[in-house]
Formats: sequence, C-alpha cells, structure tokens
Amino acid sequence: MAQILILDSFKDNHINAIRAAVGDDHEIIKMSPDSSEDEIKGALQTCEVVVGQPPMHLIQEPEKNCPALKLIQMTWAGTDIYTRSSMSFPKGITLANASGAYGMIMSQFVIGMTLSVMLNFKKYHDQQQEKIWQRQGPIKSLQGAKVLIYGAGDIGSQTAKRLQGFDAYTIGVCRDTSKERAYFNELCTLEESEKFLPEVDVVMCCIPSSEQTAGFMDSRRLGLMREGAIIVNVGRGNFIDCMALNDCLNSGHLWGAALDVTNPEPLSEDHPLWDNPRCMITPHASGVAFEHLPETEELLCNLVCENLRRYLSGVEIKNKVL
Repeated sequence: MAQILILDSFKDNHINAIRAAVGDDHEIIKMSPDSSEDEIKGALQTCEVVVGQPPMHLIQEPEKNCPALKLIQMTWAGTDIYTRSSMSFPKGITLANASGAYGMIMSQFVIGMTLSVMLNFKKYHDQQQEKIWQRQGPIKSLQGAKVLIYGAGDIGSQTAKRLQGFDAYTIGVCRDTSKERAYFNELCTLEESEKFLPEVDVVMCCIPSSEQTAGFMDSRRLGLMREGAIIVNVGRGNFIDCMALNDCLNSGHLWGAALDVTNPEPLSEDHPLWDNPRCMITPHASGVAFEHLPETEELLCNLVCENLRRYLSGVEIKNKVL
C-alpha cells in the first residue's frame, strides 16, 4: 500500500476529499508542518507522495532518505525553496506547485493595496489614531489607468481581469508573448518592459524570482517610472531594491508604494521604509494558504485531488515544475 504524506494544515473535510481521490489502495499520513525533523525523516522513508514542502536537506540522497518518493505536490505557488536552493533538487522526483489556487485572492489584495495608496487610506488610518478629522487632499483613480503587470500567469491574469472593471489598459510581462493570455491588452518581455515604465500609472509586481528578475527594479528603473506613479509588489521581495525605493519615494518622484514582500524579509527594524509615509507594508499576507480564506483552501484541495488522481492514473500532472 503506497503512502501519501500530507505535510500541511488541511482540515478534516479536505483530508477526506484527498482520501476519496486516491482510493483505498493508498494510505494517507497526516503530519503538521511543524513536526520535528526526526518525525518527517521517518515518514519520508516510506512515502511515495508528499503534499506540502519537506525541507530540501531532508530529500537529499533520496536512495537513502526517501527511496519511495516520486512526487512532491507543493501547497505554495512559489518554488524558490527548491528551484533556487544551493542544493540540487533530486533527480527522479517530480515537483509540482500550487499555481492557480491563489490568483483569486491575491488579485483582490493587489487591487486593494493599489486603491489604498491611491485614496490615501494609510494617511487616514494614521489620522484616526490621533483622532484627527482632516482631508488629505489629492487622490488618484484606477479608472482608465495604464497598468504594467510583471507576471502574466494566474495572479497577473486574475489581476488584469479585475482591472477590466476600471476600464484600465493592462500590459503583461512574460517570457512567451506569442501565447494568448486573457484580459491583457498587450504583452511584452522583461527586457521590453523598460520602455513602458515612463508611460504607466501603476506597476504591479506578481513575478516569480529568477536570476533575471532579482533586483530588476533598481534605482535607474524606478527613476524611469512616470512621475506620480505607484508601484505594488506581491511577487518576490528581491524584485525591488528597497533602499532605492525609499530614496525614490522620499524624492517625491513616485506617489507611493505598497509592499507585501520585501528584501530582506522581514525588513530590519531600522529600515527606513517602515517609517516612510508613502509606503504601505503588509507581512507577506496576500497568498496565505491556510486559516485565512476558506475559498483558497478549497481551491488548493481541489488542485491536490486532481493532481493525485492524474499521478495515480499515469496522466501528466498540472503545474509540473521539475
């Protein structure tokens, strides 16, 4: 009987759904992601599939540490812990991510952060703490805005879809511009995106980390952005040089910024962005899997069930990364 290790915080109804998806020929073992390394090591000795994120160092030397392991189905969309690790991902093990489960809520988060900056909500919240009743002056609007979205996958596409309600013009940044991508008015590559920076009202960053994207929004490119523009990042913290962003905000060149991810993460206590009145910061909260939004948990469970059925039937799985 093959074993499937659930290494994340699925609720009982989701475990039951996973059990129904794999059938009686497979044993479901549920462990907390906070389980000790020794407990996880023991489970890895016999499991064929892991749903979750086992530590990279525990799956090294698979012939010894996880001899039966064939598939890791992540519950995260980002794969940095495996694909950008100093250790090599073991050959013979398939890796799939959870892309598609987070676009619904993260796109709402992006729009919410953007509107909060445009409409001075941060300033009004700060005023409330001081019991001050005072208008904060000029605001901005997404209506008819030109928006450059770094990342045209699930999160970027869902964001572009929601921006249609504002009649915004959306430009998606992706590797393959020949592939049709719904909800975007235009597509460009990372290299081509620079020419749009002086034109757009908002830059939204939903892009995965890579050698090409690390530090991409540096001082020079931030300076190329249109005066009074806004930048929002929910992708990877290292996409934006945070010190350069602080300088750019202080100069008054940009209207404001909203960051759900930073570099480093979290920022050090003395980092100037904490106190920058033009910057809104949230603690990597836009795409949390569990104990935040039931609909996200349901989407994630559905994806896991589908991929387990595909794997056990010998059909190509979705979201294969390696």
